[in-house]
Amino acid sequence: MSVMGFLKPQYLTADEVPENHFVVVHPLDDVPEEKIDTSRLGPMPMTPSVKYSLFALRGYLVLMMLMVFYHVIDLAGFIHHAR
Repeated sequence: MSVMGFLKPQYLTADEVPENHFVVVHPLDDVPEEKIDTSRLGPMPMTPSVKYSLFALRGYLVLMMLMVFYHVIDLAGFIHHAR
């Protein structure tokens, strides 16, 4: 018996598997699947609540970037605070 035969056992076909059993196949050993061609997809439909949530997220991220930028400028000493 070879080591490779032990490490990579022979797989059963779908017809040979008993009805009350499941076959687990590792993704590297599975048959490659056809990939989706995203160039042919159109825009994704969104509900108004999703649009508002994405705009709120965009605003939050812009605000956080401005705050980080302000903090870096403050640490660099370009902003003088009145005391």
